[in-house]
Amino acid sequence: MAEPDPVSSTWQQGTPKVGAAATGNADATRAALDILEAGGNAIDAAVAAAYVMGTVEPLDSGIGAGGFMILHDAESGRTESIDFLGTCPAAAKYELYASTDAAMDYVIRVKGRENERGHRSVAVPGSVRGLGAAQAEFGKLAMADVLAPAISLAEGGFRVGHKAALRMARTEALLNLTEATRKLLLKPDGSLFRAGDEMANPEYGAALRQIAKEGPDCFYKGALGDRLIAEMEAHGGFLSKADLEGYDAIWRAPATASFKGHDVATMPPPSSGSLVFAGLAALAEETVTDGAHYGLLADAMLAIFKKRAASFGDPAFLKAAPGESSETTSLAVVDKHGNAACITYSNNNHSGVVLPGTGILLNNQMMLFSPWPGNPNEVVAGKRPVSSMMPSLLFREGKVRMAIGASGSTRIPTSIMQVLFNRLVLGDTLPEAVGRARVHAETESMLADEELAETAQPLADARGLQLKLSPGRDPMLASVQAVGLDADGSAAAVGDPRARASGMVR
Repeated sequence: MAEPDPVSSTWQQGTPKVGAAATGNADATRAALDILEAGGNAIDAAVAAAYVMGTVEPLDSGIGAGGFMILHDAESGRTESIDFLGTCPAAAKYELYASTDAAMDYVIRVKGRENERGHRSVAVPGSVRGLGAAQAEFGKLAMADVLAPAISLAEGGFRVGHKAALRMARTEALLNLTEATRKLLLKPDGSLFRAGDEMANPEYGAALRQIAKEGPDCFYKGALGDRLIAEMEAHGGFLSKADLEGYDAIWRAPATASFKGHDVATMPPPSSGSLVFAGLAALAEETVTDGAHYGLLADAMLAIFKKRAASFGDPAFLKAAPGESSETTSLAVVDKHGNAACITYSNNNHSGVVLPGTGILLNNQMMLFSPWPGNPNEVVAGKRPVSSMMPSLLFREGKVRMAIGASGSTRIPTSIMQVLFNRLVLGDTLPEAVGRARVHAETESMLADEELAETAQPLADARGLQLKLSPGRDPMLASVQAVGLDADGSAAAVGDPRARASGMVR
């Protein structure tokens, strides 16, 4: 096998003194480890890193986002998951969207794209409630200490990273949607920020200070929430004060599975995590040779999406999902005491709406719902959409051996499937497993790294799929962040090289 070529700065290995972390950005990884050095645990560190990611990669996540977290508390032995996805506002009805134009590859598009951009695309944000609940229940530090790294970067400035610059370029039209959005996300001359440019968001820092001082209620029942509702009312958005006040994160029992001698804990529905591990378990019975495994993986992927489309959704409303757009934040942290946390959360593709005076870019998670009545993922008040996000923990003999998550829409479950297969079946090291070329098969199409063209084309043809090649290890095929632990106490922290992410052991 040719060795993968991971960018060395995206991963580290060694014996941790405080812990190990992998995130999409070095600022967030350093913040997580700084929190551990200050006496916090993995849950404190993961929440700190999540808020830093929302600061330095504002298009992907932040105060206006929603997502999932899975954690393990070593002292109590508890493994818990918390669902803080955005929910459908009560005023949203499929009849209120303009008539449907077409079903696109990843979204059911309506006229004016109202479910994709602008104020009507905003679901109830869950991040502040979910991250706050997890840190209050399992963290050790004051929330002000946990938020301090993000506040410092927002107010003092940071350098724009590779992925953030790429995202801005790919959604440039949305950056001109409102005056507040232009002010935050474009330079004064209207040009794009590039990788390496200096950027700051002091208004976001002030919002974080307010959350640190007053707690999550300031967003859902206080002044920040009032500003959000005023903005929605002024521009025809669906979100109401009652929606905000009624929002809560949900503690869910993790979905469990076994694979290659490991016990797995992942997010239950509306996440797709349990389907991935069911697919992996089936693959474990196959005879596998290196290079020939892509066909087996492709078949498992197609089965996952077929089952998800038929039956998955919010368990409170289960009666397929149109799918998600591309970008998300994922991170993993493990500390020296055996605590672990993995967070994946997202603005989806973002609405293009920045809440004036706060620097908060709002999600567009309403595009995750189907505006067609009768669909299992239809627009219903209070509902949470089907999601590909699946932060996961792997255990052996009761101890955490891996924390893994990914960003990248429907490529999240397929990328995690491949990394775990590479690591636990093919025997790759964790950096090798993350660094391998990938494929993604879904419904009628296959996406593959261009270096796999000769392998992927016959696989696609045999399954009636249209092949699209992804150039140069693009993060379109997801960005995986993982921390692996060996029985001897050594750790590998791996940020995905295709997104120039960051893994550190300290």
